[in-house]
Amino acid sequence: MRILLLVLLSFGVSFAEIEEYSLSREECRDSGFIPEELKCSSCSQLTKFNLEILLSDCNACCTKDEEDKHDKYPMADIEICECNLGRFPQVQAFVREDMASYWAGKVRIRHVRGVLPTIKLKDKSGITRPVIVACKNWPFLIPLSPI
Repeated sequence: MRILLLVLLSFGVSFAEIEEYSLSREECRDSGFIPEELKCSSCSQLTKFNLEILLSDCNACCTKDEEDKHDKYPMADIEICECNLGRFPQVQAFVREDMASYWAGKVRIRHVRGVLPTIKLKDKSGITRPVIVACKNWPFLIPLSPI
């Protein structure tokens, strides 16, 4: 009889709905986590400090990280000066071989007097964002896919 009861119990448990571990915002705050500011990617850092005991609470309280999307900055201007172009052969090849045309007008080459090669990223409305990327460290330029 006990064996039958154990078999039925284990069978019932295997079909029971597994509830996801979660905490309310108040419980998260009481545990020391701020759900609005806590990114799930930072929870993985707890294992480096032997704090695995906090990992389940951290994952229950965190905000999922947004994956980087290419459409965050769908346009770019590459600013160059002909006087400095010879010092940057990768950028020079990009400009001379018209590689910007691979991106169907989303990448423009702008000639600005005296500047070092720089990429200025733009949002959907064409406004330059404060992210500026220096081109001097480009190891090579192969247009694999459009932005």
